[in-house]
Amino acid sequence: MEATGRGERGGPTDVEVDGEPILEIGGVKTEATASDTIELFTRPADSDQDGPLGDASPDWTSRLRITFTSAERDGVDITFHGTAAYLHDEGAYVIHSMDFSVLLPEEQADASGDGTANPGFRTFTAGAAEPLVTLTQDKPEQEFDVTIAGVPEEDEAMRLPDGLPSRYVQYETPETLWGHKLDPPDDFTPGRLCYGEGDTWHDVELFEFTDIPCG
Repeated sequence: MEATGRGERGGPTDVEVDGEPILEIGGVKTEATASDTIELFTRPADSDQDGPLGDASPDWTSRLRITFTSAERDGVDITFHGTAAYLHDEGAYVIHSMDFSVLLPEEQADASGDGTANPGFRTFTAGAAEPLVTLTQDKPEQEFDVTIAGVPEEDEAMRLPDGLPSRYVQYETPETLWGHKLDPPDDFTPGRLCYGEGDTWHDVELFEFTDIPCG
């Protein structure tokens, strides 16, 4: 795991065998692939880039899939329930509480939260910094819960025509993956979904450009 401005974070582990990386990475993109799902893709170092917002070409391979099932409020906190799956056949992957955040438009969040990493949004993170699950070759798919602290309640007046509030849950791509240092914007890494509070997830269709998945 690596240290960032949030402290320790998750990401790939056991990334080398006999001193050689288990993956040679030429590019990374993390994006919504369904209304409840975020996937992290990589492409080989010797492949042609398809463009950060283009459709996944045959060179892009999914390495991590995160699927949410609900977002339930308890006081000022929201707990997201979901399943994470590691899709590579070597190594392991840690899912950490500080990999996740909630993004609220500035007008919904007043002065709370930290908006420095996502201009135009206030950013809310987990109240406890801790590993959630370690995805291994023996257990590549596991359920997890992450609780984001201090998120203001939904304002019904801010809801969109489809009934969703204009707020996101985001998986923050690690800065280094299998030895590849992220290089935005060539490495596309929003990793965000619209969410609505409740014991089920919504099925609102994704927008074409997944930096703004809906809303």
